[in-house]
Amino acid sequence: MPSAPPTSPRPLRAQIEGVSRPALARLHALPRLLIPLATIALIAIGAFAPPPLALAAFALLFLFIAWIAYLSWPVVPASGRLMRLFMLVLIIALALLRFRG
Repeated sequence: MPSAPPTSPRPLRAQIEGVSRPALARLHALPRLLIPLATIALIAIGAFAPPPLALAAFALLFLFIAWIAYLSWPVVPASGRLMRLFMLVLIIALALLRFRG
């Protein structure tokens, strides 16, 4: 009786894409302006809220943008990649300026 071929583990990118698919479908179903407005709200919370809440807002925003950047990286042109990296650096800079003093 022939044995089944060994199954190789799925690459990390494929695993992340598979896990992300339902969340992306939910995000896609939301009203178009909700994500930009939520981004502005998180930046405002990060800038003006008490430090623990501000840190959480900046962290959440950073993780969301990093997640979207990771998923879109292979299909985005170099200019789009630079913009995503710039956004991540900007969030870090805003957080550092906020907690510097």
